Amino acid sequence: MIKMKCLLIALFAVVVQCCLFAATAHADSDCDSCLEAALRPLYSQLDVFRDQLDAVHVSCTKDVLDCSEVGPLGMEDGRIPDASITASSFFYNLANYAPHRARLNFQGGISSAWASAGPSDPNPWIQVDFGTSVIVTGVITQGRGDSPYDNQLVSEFKVAYSNDGQEWTYVTAEGATSPRKFPGNLKGHNSQVTTTFPKAFQAKFLRILPTKWGAHCSMRFEVLGCESHE
Repeated sequence: MIKMKCLLIALFAVVVQCCLFAATAHADSDCDSCLEAALRPLYSQLDVFRDQLDAVHVSCTKDVLDCSEVGPLGMEDGRIPDASITASSFFYNLANYAPHRARLNFQGGISSAWASAGPSDPNPWIQVDFGTSVIVTGVITQGRGDSPYDNQLVSEFKVAYSNDGQEWTYVTAEGATSPRKFPGNLKGHNSQVTTTFPKAFQAKFLRILPTKWGAHCSMRFEVLGCESHE
């Protein structure tokens, strides 16, 4: 910006000097020649600044992730296959509590939710592999859907995302560095809580890490966002 200001000042000075010269000489052709000769070295500098501004514009545009239309990314409707939903554990390794039962509004069998192993897994998590990079804007969460176990729910959670399933980045509040803890479900059965993240992010994997829960760490959910622009 300082260089740009200096360039504009120099340009203004050239114009003033040429106009004064022309006024003294009373010759329009002399003024034109003066301006052309004086401005020629500045043209290349202007081209450089234009290229730099174009690069900044492209960079800023690329960094802004947005969805023209936010929608579910495939948990509830099955677009995300069962094998792409994994967890740190599930109760007694029984299929009735497996990760794929964490689909929003899932009903069926003994348990209508994913349920962690319990005390043997003090830091549970459940994650989704989208199969390709997507833009994520939020989640919808539910507790367990079958009575009398609808007091099994996640009341607070963190979220992390990754592009390779190895290196993870936590969702944080604006300007913060520590993981943000989001409020989850306080009512059981089929009540839903929609959480919108502070800003959208692009990822291939999403991981939900419960930090507080009711009678047991159990949940169902949907991920919100849209397809990547890439």
